Amino acid sequence: MFSPSTRAASLASTPGQRLRTHRVWLPVVGFLVAFAVTYVVCGNGIPWSYADYLSLAVLAGADSVVGGIRAGVEKRFRSDVFLSGVVVNMFLTVALVYLGIQIGVNELYLAAVVTLGGRMFLNLSVIRRHWLERHPVRGEE
Repeated sequence: MFSPSTRAASLASTPGQRLRTHRVWLPVVGFLVAFAVTYVVCGNGIPWSYADYLSLAVLAGADSVVGGIRAGVEKRFRSDVFLSGVVVNMFLTVALVYLGIQIGVNELYLAAVVTLGGRMFLNLSVIRRHWLERHPVRGEE
């Protein structure tokens, strides 16, 4: 019927495979576009009134990146899940800060800080565990 090497060679050259490898650049392009827009809009720096929003958006983005690294280590990374996670996490945290300011509870952002920080530490511990299992200490092999 077919040999495994022929099947593997035909799969690597399919349009879907090429499309997936190009999706790796989407986060980088998105970051550069967002940076350029921010630079043009706020040429002298970010206004002080946006500091709470920006800090949580960056924290949400960092949480998504660490989660993406964990998914990559566990060999279950999907770019669509990663990109939607970045956007939804950033939007939700900024909305939480805005809601807190509007209702007079300025410390509501702490809920997002604790949640996102906890998730980052959990993901980092899983990444560390995977790394230590792949790279055992000398003498414990």
